[in-house]
Amino acid sequence: MTPSRIWYGKRNYLARNREGFLIASTAPSSRKTYRFVIPPGSLHGATITLEDPQEIHHLAEVLRLRPGDRVVCFDGTGVEYTGTIRRREAQRLIIQVDRPGRMAQPRLTLWLAQALLKGERFDWLVQKATELGVTRISPVATARTVVRWTQEQGRARWARWQRIAREASKQCGRTTLPIIDAPAPFAAVMQEVERVPLMLMPTLAVAAPALRTLLEGRPPLTDVAALIGPEGDFTPEEVADAQRRGARPVSLGSLTLRSETAALAVLSILRYAA
Repeated sequence: MTPSRIWYGKRNYLARNREGFLIASTAPSSRKTYRFVIPPGSLHGATITLEDPQEIHHLAEVLRLRPGDRVVCFDGTGVEYTGTIRRREAQRLIIQVDRPGRMAQPRLTLWLAQALLKGERFDWLVQKATELGVTRISPVATARTVVRWTQEQGRARWARWQRIAREASKQCGRTTLPIIDAPAPFAAVMQEVERVPLMLMPTLAVAAPALRTLLEGRPPLTDVAALIGPEGDFTPEEVADAQRRGARPVSLGSLTLRSETAALAVLSILRYAA
């Protein structure tokens, strides 16, 4: 289904993507170069054959791209190609690559272990965290998490988050796709994340130094995990468990932030400090 469009100029519009987010774009007649995702290893010689029906539909039917239009393809691992659409066959789109692939290695690895949020707030957070360059998102069920899903609902939400991250990656210009884990209990996530050299845990449950103070004088950041609790914060027991595993409680200031606000604040600060 073609996304709804709200025109605000001769060539510009706001469109709702499949996930319901309004995105700014341009009319199909413009010379904008569009980005889309290909599976790793799709380049054969100087040709990419696109067989993903959703991507083909989006490019050919929604954006109305035609042979001769320029596109950028990236495989989610950092490899990106620039090319030209040559032809469309029955279930395939043939792209001629005219610029060699390049590997864009992110300097900072950011792992967000985020408590589950109600409604569409986690959807929004996945989109914005992807735009901020997050490497991995682990949805966490904490002691004070109020979200409850059936197994089937959980799988559907997980698939939705992966789609949101994919679309956000295309829009913001990154060449990697973040890993989106399935929701897991706090203890299970901590067993995974404790191997990260620097684990930051914004919390009001214990006295903690300001994040700014902790980052001052440190060498450039390369591998960081941010543990973000639910609206009611982590419990003292969860904080103690995280500290035993090497987490560093920190303060984000005197204001009480919503969970998703705290997550984006920390990711932004870490990107600036890297």
